[in-house]
Amino acid sequence: MGVGNKTEQRLLLSYCSFTCIYLPGILTLVKFNDNLYNVGKYKFLPVLMILTFAEVIKLLFPMLQAEAPTIIKIEQRVSPKAKKSWSKGLKEVVKFLVTALVLSMVYYVMIVLFGAPVLTDHEETTMLVVTLITLTFVSTSLHLGVDSALDILTGTYSQKGSILTEALRLNIQATILGTWLGATVIPLDWDRPWQAWPIPCIIGALFGYLIAHFITLVRMLPAPKLHRKVHR
Repeated sequence: MGVGNKTEQRLLLSYCSFTCIYLPGILTLVKFNDNLYNVGKYKFLPVLMILTFAEVIKLLFPMLQAEAPTIIKIEQRVSPKAKKSWSKGLKEVVKFLVTALVLSMVYYVMIVLFGAPVLTDHEETTMLVVTLITLTFVSTSLHLGVDSALDILTGTYSQKGSILTEALRLNIQATILGTWLGATVIPLDWDRPWQAWPIPCIIGALFGYLIAHFITLVRMLPAPKLHRKVHR
């Protein structure tokens, strides 16, 4: 295993460790502050902003590595002399915002097709859409760029060899799966307040996102060396 690959593993290990620390803390605070039932309201937006800010903080982690190239946009490395102009940076921001808007509409339509209320609960459905956009598109775009994020979301990303890409793909899959599993408890006849739309879906998405990071964290941990004596 090359030095670069080992460094990428250490960086990904730090990324996942960071998420596995701060996200349970945020969920615990939401629970004990009696804000669990507000996850489907606009009051939950500050929490999603914290999640986005945490992903931005992760972009600074490679600066702490003394030896290695960053894994940010590892598939799109350019020469050290190349610098993005202000116009190109603005173009990327506009592309990000437009893509996020279009993807939000796609998410909204898909959620409605899966059974969400059409004429009511617009705030709740919108918050589920914003949560999914934050956990799937925003986090992936920050690390790989808009184009690669879209390729992963649409399943057309074919390039292999990046452990970061595989980890982000797992994050997206686990988030969507958690959302779907959360929806299964809504129609059950338990009459619990946390079954209200879309609380189980948002909580399921957050737990799916967290579990994906935990799985990647376990995978990135150095395997113990087993010394076995060979008896002849």
